[in-house]
Amino acid sequence: MAEHNQLIDAINIRTAVRAYDDEPIDDDAARQLDMTLQPVNLLGNVNLQLVLNQPKVFEEANASGHLTGAANYIAIVAPKDDEQAKERAGFYAERAVLTATLRGLGTLWVAGSWDKAEAAKHCRIAKDEALLLAVVIGYPKNRLAYQSMTYDELCERQRTHRASKTYEQFTATMDEATRAQAPDWFKAGVEAAMKAPSAMNRQPITFSYNPEDDTAAAHIDASAGDEHYALNDLGIAKLHFQIGAGQGQWAWGDGGLFIHK
Repeated sequence: MAEHNQLIDAINIRTAVRAYDDEPIDDDAARQLDMTLQPVNLLGNVNLQLVLNQPKVFEEANASGHLTGAANYIAIVAPKDDEQAKERAGFYAERAVLTATLRGLGTLWVAGSWDKAEAAKHCRIAKDEALLLAVVIGYPKNRLAYQSMTYDELCERQRTHRASKTYEQFTATMDEATRAQAPDWFKAGVEAAMKAPSAMNRQPITFSYNPEDDTAAAHIDASAGDEHYALNDLGIAKLHFQIGAGQGQWAWGDGGLFIHK
């Protein structure tokens, strides 16, 4: 598992990759990914699975040009009838995404650009579980050019890759005075969350700081119109915030508090 400073690096260079190299993920990389998923599944009480060489799952998206060369995915399988499981799945699957990023792999959270029924055929899904989402994974197209880029170049690529909501939008429930007195760890956490992916690219999460007890809270922004995947996105954003803020821990749920340590 990657160390904390490496995860910061992963956040700073991760982008949504839609075009993939034809080269399959090599056995060693696949084995390392599986090893990453084992502790994640235990910690999160989820059942994330790496599925390789199933291009039919992305046949329509590949044919339309929305994706190119997509064939592998991390299946986001979690207990059904458990709303909290959606958040945990987002949190822990993004942890695996960041590890994959550090290994030179590209990833993309998908909600609609895949054949979910076809994907389910290649997963182990118990009666009390459901396949929620998937993360496409593979070597980025033009892999050698990507691997030759410096860290600074990758950071700049991430910065200009897509538009992000502003810091003020991510802290929309706070007034200017509270923003001004928020500690550096809160600001660093929000800035890391600003770089987080979301299933529908709507970034439907906001954060607030409470100076009275020195805590942060994460909230689902209902106006973002992402009610189907908001809990998953909440988990992703919480992970990024936690890594950016440094040591600390979240309580699950919409409005859950972050205690900085």
